[in-house]
Formats: sequence, structure tokens, C-alpha cells
Amino acid sequence: MARPTLDPQRKRSEVLNLRLSPTEMYDLRRRAAEAGVTLADYARATLTGRRPKPKPVKDRVMAALLYELSSIATNLSQLEDATGEPTYAQWARYVGGELVERVTDRHELTPLIEEHLEAINGAGHMVNAMARRANMGKPLDAAQVEETLSILRRVLEPIHRAVKRPAKAGDGTSDPGDGPDAL
Repeated sequence: MARPTLDPQRKRSEVLNLRLSPTEMYDLRRRAAEAGVTLADYARATLTGRRPKPKPVKDRVMAALLYELSSIATNLSQLEDATGEPTYAQWARYVGGELVERVTDRHELTPLIEEHLEAINGAGHMVNAMARRANMGKPLDAAQVEETLSILRRVLEPIHRAVKRPAKAGDGTSDPGDGPDAL
């Protein structure tokens, strides 16, 4: 079913071209990220007098981590589909299932996650590049696969170790097992 047609007064048909200095653009992007909205949504809201409030750091960091982990898991699943290698399926289950489940609502880990988010993103790009190559039917270099999985293991290790510890003493959280160590 198609979307209903917008009233012409509500349809966004007008364009505003605006030049900004690099510093102004950086600040605008940073504020949009802090608010958890797109640059366009933030600029529109600001220009119309409805500046979005920043989301708490813990919410932004957790959302970014969950996005990264789900993206990595999706690419690992694609690798398993393209190659038939069960190792990728094991990684996908750990990264997109077990690790996501164990990190959810662990807001006390925000500083640790924030510290490692850029490295996780970088490892995610490496996994994505492998998935793109495999999806095009191109062979994967065994050394590159080993290096990528090793880097993924290394960047996820601090998070893995942190979620092995209970959120609060005596809360009954169990050990998540070997996770990437078993892979």
C-alpha cells in the first residue's frame, strides 16, 4: 500500500542552500549526533525553533554499539551464505545474538564501549568488505579472513570480558561462555 499524499503545505519541496565553515559544520554534525537525529532533521528543527535535546551519552553509545554489532552479524551471515563456512555462522550468532543480549541494559559499560566503538566500527568495515567480495562470487584470501577474524576477536574482547562479569554483585548473571575465544 502506498503512502498517502501529503498536503502541499506539509510537503518538503523547498530547498535551502547554506554555506558553513568547517567548524560550523563539525559543530552541527556533533549536535545532531548528540541529539540522535540526522543532520537534516537537526538543522530543520533548529531553524524552525525546535532544537532537539541531546540524548544521554549512555543511550547514544549503546545504540551505536548495537548498530555496529547487528551490522557485523549481518555481514557474517552473508559470508556464511556465500561460502558455506560454518565458522561465520558461529561468529554471527555470537556477535548478533549472545553479545547483543548480554550488553543490552548494561549502561555501566558505557565508558568502556565508547572507548572501543571506533575500533569495532573499523573491524565491521573489514567484515563488510569480505562479505561484499564473497557476495560478488570472488574468492576470499585465507590470510585476510584469518586477520579479519583475529582483529574482530581483539576489538570485541574488552566487551566480551566485561559482560562476563555480573552487572551487579549477586544478580545471577551467568558466564557467557567462550564467545569469540571458542571461534
